[in-house]
Amino acid sequence: MDKKSGNVICTLPGQTSSTIIIGGHFDFADEGTGIVDDWSGASLLPSLYQALKSRPRRHTFVFVAFTAEERGLVGSSRYVRNMTPEQKALTRAFVNLECLGLTTVKVWTSRSTPALVTRLSEVARMLGIPLQGINVDRVGDDDTHPFLSAHIPVISIHSVTQETWSILHSPRDRMDAINFEDYYAAYKLAAYYLAYLDVAAE
Repeated sequence: MDKKSGNVICTLPGQTSSTIIIGGHFDFADEGTGIVDDWSGASLLPSLYQALKSRPRRHTFVFVAFTAEERGLVGSSRYVRNMTPEQKALTRAFVNLECLGLTTVKVWTSRSTPALVTRLSEVARMLGIPLQGINVDRVGDDDTHPFLSAHIPVISIHSVTQETWSILHSPRDRMDAINFEDYYAAYKLAAYYLAYLDVAAE
């Protein structure tokens, strides 16, 4: 726990200081129980840690549960602000997990770095997992914003569609909103994707 920011940070060391950061936020809006937004993302962080820890890693992986995303990206903004220039230069990707399990896996293509989207598409195709580009610029913001502003490559993985976005920040944001087959597919894709980035990212 970073006592100054409230972020929960777990580092999985690799052979180099080249870093891949994975995040989700653990706060939620006043309405609903926050299961979709964003328990669905934050709860995958320990599972992804477990998926990666038993294999040799070139990159160092940093898992961050961000605080106060709903109050203006407070936790992620502070995290980026506290990074040194060297840490920013060594960060190869920030992978954001946001609002998963409503539908099949989506990627916010207009927000994400094209090379990272291409690699996610390659992994999804290999696994036979449906992947669709759905931009959510008009719905809200997410924790990729501070990283992108610091010129760090980002990708935002979600499951929101025009039909489901109204679930967020409403009493409908509860456990029965999650389709667990889609949620498991998101976990599987994220786990293989991180392993692929470990090999493919420079």
